[in-house]
Amino acid sequence: MITIDQYSLAALPIEMHFNDTHLSQGTGFVWSGPDRSFLITNWHNVSGRNPNTGKHLSPTAAEPNRLRVWFNAKGEMGSKLGKFVALRTEAGEPNWFVHPQHGKNVDVVALPLTSFPDVEMYPINKMENTNLQLSVGMDVYVLGYPYGLGGAGFPVWKRGSFATEPEISPAVQLHMFIDTASRPGMSGSPVIRRSWSTHLLEGNSISMGAATGTRFVGVYSGRMAAADPLDAQLGVAWPASLVSEIVSGQKRDDL
Repeated sequence: MITIDQYSLAALPIEMHFNDTHLSQGTGFVWSGPDRSFLITNWHNVSGRNPNTGKHLSPTAAEPNRLRVWFNAKGEMGSKLGKFVALRTEAGEPNWFVHPQHGKNVDVVALPLTSFPDVEMYPINKMENTNLQLSVGMDVYVLGYPYGLGGAGFPVWKRGSFATEPEISPAVQLHMFIDTASRPGMSGSPVIRRSWSTHLLEGNSISMGAATGTRFVGVYSGRMAAADPLDAQLGVAWPASLVSEIVSGQKRDDL
């Protein structure tokens, strides 16, 4: 019998479209709110712009107006169903929510979803979550689709490690740095920490017995820009606490 990790079901491939034109690809995941579900991904995925400069990511200055989200098909493990989700209202206003205080300076958005009877959402905040210790140098995994939707329908688990002190984010520095070499298509990926058998918890206590322990760490948004081809290969990740603040704040973008 094949066993699939529940977190492999959380990460979803997404495609950015302007009408019927495919622009780019990325990753997202579902978050369960009090009255509806949300797709969590990066601001630059839904806006088509660099959050630091405001410049268009596409050489044609095209901006997406809808996403195709490849959800897990209900009752068919590994099968995906593509559903289009509008990014803007008929008046052209953004449907997505940004951070209530920092706006697009946090490269994460929450896009409200309608329910689909033929898909399973697998919200990441409803999955087993252990209060694992987070310390600089520890391994993390970025769960995404660097090559788009593969034949198996599951994400790549890209190993990395905390390159900065995670506990200073977001209070001192909004984002964290992850030491990993990622590829296009992984923007918007969930970042998790995983341990096996013996688990170091916050406060330096030890837990034993459970086969695995997993903690949702945050949202990946790609590599730090660098002109040098021999750069340090640092990726940017946004702490998990910012996601819940975006969902609870429900502040629409004013782009």
